[in-house]
Amino acid sequence: MPEQEKGSDSAGTESAGTEPEGAGPFGRHSAAGLEDVALLAVGLADAALERLRRAADRGRQLLRRSDLRELVADGVHDLRARGELASRRVTPDTENYLEVMACRAVKRAQAAEVSGPAHA
Repeated sequence: MPEQEKGSDSAGTESAGTEPEGAGPFGRHSAAGLEDVALLAVGLADAALERLRRAADRGRQLLRRSDLRELVADGVHDLRARGELASRRVTPDTENYLEVMACRAVKRAQAAEVSGPAHA
C-alpha cells in the first residue's frame, strides 16, 4: 500500500487543510469567480430589460387612450403652473406666490358666477 504512505486517503484526494491549486480566497477557483460575476451581470441586465419592457407597455397603453389630447394638455398646464410657482419661490422681490394663486382662484370663481352654470 504505497499510496497510504504518501499521506493521501484511499481515493487519492489531497489531505484536508490544503487548497487545490488555483483556488481563490474562499476555496473556489478563479474561473468560478468569473462565472459568478458574469451571472450577476446577466441578472442585472435582465432586470433592467424587464423594467424597460414594462415602461414600453405603459407607453403603448398611454398612446391607446382616447383622451390623450386632454391628458397632455392637463400635463402641460400643470407643468406650467409648477414652473411658475418654482420661479416665484426662487426669484427675489416678487409677490407671495400663494397670494397670487389665491387671487387667480377668486377671479376664476367670479368669472364662473358671471357666466352662469357651465352645464345649463
